[in-house]
Parts: sequence; structure tokens; C-alpha cells
Amino acid sequence: MGNPEYVDRGLRNYRPRYRKMGPDDWVERLIVGMLFAVSAMGVYVLTGAFLPALAVGVLVGAVAIGVVAIL
Repeated sequence: MGNPEYVDRGLRNYRPRYRKMGPDDWVERLIVGMLFAVSAMGVYVLTGAFLPALAVGVLVGAVAIGVVAIL
């Protein structure tokens, strides 16, 4: 099956597919925050309802965090 050292070397250098946002990722946090704010304000302006606007903002923020984690 091959040399186990070769497999270990490959796994050691493997970059994880998903990563958590760290304290130094201020640009990613800014993007997520702006997407949350713009989407929540847009829904609030269109509907005049606070809770659905907040729910849509949280949903957009969660999707943005997922996209940033993949990048």
C-alpha cells in the first residue's frame, strides 16, 4: 500500500476544509456584520416588522459565516 511515512507527510501538510474565524479576521467579521445589518434593515424597511427582519438578518449572517468558513 505504500510507505506509511509518505501518507503521514501528506496528512500533516493537509489544510482543513473549514476553519473558525479567529480574533485577527476583522475583514470577515466586517463582511458578516454588514450583510446582517443591510439585510435586516432592508426587510424592516419593506415590511415594518422587527422580528422577521431580525430573523432574516440572523439567517443571512449564518450563511455568511458558513461561506467565510469555507474560504
